Amino acid sequence: MRVAVVQPRPAGGRLDSEENTARAAAILRGLAGLEPDLVVFPEYFPFHEARVFLDAVRDLGAYVVAGVAYRLGGSLYNTATVYRPDGSVAARQGKRYVGRLERRLWGFEGWRGEPVVVDVGFARLGVGVCADFWSIPELALELFLGGADVLVNPAYMFSLHRHWLTANISRALDFYVPVLGADLASFPMRTRRYTFTGGGWSHAIVPPSSEEEYLAWWESGAESAEAWVRLRLGEGEDVGVVDVDVEGVSRLRRDWWERMRGVGLDEWLATARARHAAARLVKA
Repeated sequence: MRVAVVQPRPAGGRLDSEENTARAAAILRGLAGLEPDLVVFPEYFPFHEARVFLDAVRDLGAYVVAGVAYRLGGSLYNTATVYRPDGSVAARQGKRYVGRLERRLWGFEGWRGEPVVVDVGFARLGVGVCADFWSIPELALELFLGGADVLVNPAYMFSLHRHWLTANISRALDFYVPVLGADLASFPMRTRRYTFTGGGWSHAIVPPSSEEEYLAWWESGAESAEAWVRLRLGEGEDVGVVDVDVEGVSRLRRDWWERMRGVGLDEWLATARARHAAARLVKA
């Protein structure tokens, strides 16, 4: 699949600016010539689910993951929403662990729904919003047990953005899966007490997908998985495009499991699913 990872800067430095929907729509229109299968926006972007954005999704004709504030039953949730190529909603994954700043600024509440894995045909996407994924490993496990073969982490890393890449390399190593991380570009984020200037370093981490690449990595000494980072943006506004061989990675996962854990993947999955919750698989 061809993935476009989008790293935008919010209008006027405001995450909830309604101008961000037009910005997101313009970015999607600019991607048409690249023909992506999947576009990943960061957390909070474009924040509002406006018609101009949905029309742009439909015109591009790709699956899109975007950060949307979603109101349900009187509660407001910070979600990563998966859109179908026709602009309709395939699934919403809310953020479980909402920080104090999010609660104070917008009144977000913690997501209480179950996690889902979205089967889009060319991949099964497991999505975790920001710290739910890179900071706490349990959600990544639930998504993998639910069948995810690509993990997506929309985030806003106003701090710890360098650690974020290291943490997501660990998620890729945990399950031998590609990990896509999308962040906002760096801008001054001011609170009553602090000014944060983090942001950037959006990335695509892809384990070896061919036998030759896989064996070469082992023969090199396999000292680090940093070579798995196929895309890493800087700190400014940018879009990165990467091709991911999902099937190739999945084929090699079985050998990885036996090498690293001394047990077959199917046996491990059966045992793990008996002990841990698994995300629900839904077809887009």
